[in-house]
Amino acid sequence: MKYNIIYADPPWKYSKGVHQETFPKRKQTRTERILPYQTMALNDMKQLNVNDLADDDCALFMWVTDSHLKQGLELIEAWGFKYSTIAFIWHKVTNKGNTCATVGAWTMKNCEICLLAFKGKMLKHKKCNNIFQLINAERTINSKKPHEARIRIEMIFPNLSKIELFARDKTEGWDVFGDQVENSIII
Repeated sequence: MKYNIIYADPPWKYSKGVHQETFPKRKQTRTERILPYQTMALNDMKQLNVNDLADDDCALFMWVTDSHLKQGLELIEAWGFKYSTIAFIWHKVTNKGNTCATVGAWTMKNCEICLLAFKGKMLKHKKCNNIFQLINAERTINSKKPHEARIRIEMIFPNLSKIELFARDKTEGWDVFGDQVENSIII
């Protein structure tokens, strides 16, 4: 099956090399943290046949952390898409609405971005112009993205075929692929 919408949350590998240039002598405690999912190296993700899943007209919404922005842009290109803009900025909050942040190399990390890339002519499928970029949503478990992003994608591009790559949960109307869900497809 071919999809018009591909929504991806790549399982970025955190290694000493990601931040080594920033603090060469700093202990990389983040690399020692056990993540609740399998991570992948950039080259392994580039080898996935995502371009084969894409319809001639297709939008790719892809989450990246700030430390993986360059790799995210490389992955977009490797999958056959052209970067367009930042679709969403997720401002992470606690269940009480306070900003949820972690210590970063330079600033406190409290946001994550979702890049938007295209192939073909998706403008003809766009149905909505009043979708805000900023999503204020609770940070729950590690790496779980806010459901609000899917809702906004569906508002922009309703009634199109959709798949979520590296999914954590099954969402009605979406095919899914990931190591924590029953897959709809095999890649």
